[in-house]
Amino acid sequence: MLIPEARWLGSKLHSLPNSALCPLLNVGSQTRHFREVEQPWIEHYLFAPLRNRQCRILHLDLQQGEGIDIVGDLADAQFRARVQNEDFLSAICSNLLEHVNNPREVAHWLASLVRPGGYLFVSCPYRFPYHPDPIDTMFRPNVAELAGLFPNCQIVDQAIVNCGTYATFLATRELWAPGALCRSLMTRPAPAPQGDAQPSRSGRLFPWLFKSFRATCLILRKQ
Repeated sequence: MLIPEARWLGSKLHSLPNSALCPLLNVGSQTRHFREVEQPWIEHYLFAPLRNRQCRILHLDLQQGEGIDIVGDLADAQFRARVQNEDFLSAICSNLLEHVNNPREVAHWLASLVRPGGYLFVSCPYRFPYHPDPIDTMFRPNVAELAGLFPNCQIVDQAIVNCGTYATFLATRELWAPGALCRSLMTRPAPAPQGDAQPSRSGRLFPWLFKSFRATCLILRKQ
């Protein structure tokens, strides 16, 4: 999640009372370390203020790790059915739908999770390079295309958020997490599978050094 994107989503979250939000499910959450250390603006803008308000938050991800409450694969219909038995008033789905082969199916499931009158906070890249996690389908929707995935939901707020360039991201990240750039440069990447012609992450991002990232952000309310 990019910093202006987190700031935009957080401002919308915190304009609503707990009675409209909690309990809240964060889908595609990553680990606590990712949210609080690698990208600490996620914790700062989204989750720390909610916890200070005693809002119950559950984090869901494919991987196991500290700070992940529900582990499972969204491609597994049985797993989705089990989570659907839980009771959530709202859900966050940020930078996930470009990493699944069935975004419409996942979006319908997300809409079915929340109670009528509940909220969905959704974002996707609009202008951003290829970034597999573990795949990237290059789904880059505008507002209408993203909203069209969610049945029986009304747009409450919308934006194509300008998230700066890769250069501004690196500079701002260094303010949030001093030494992050040095650590990322010193970290040895995992070897690519033999015959894999995909460029490295830094190689994919370098052409975006001075090109603007943008994110499609939506606040939806279930009818």
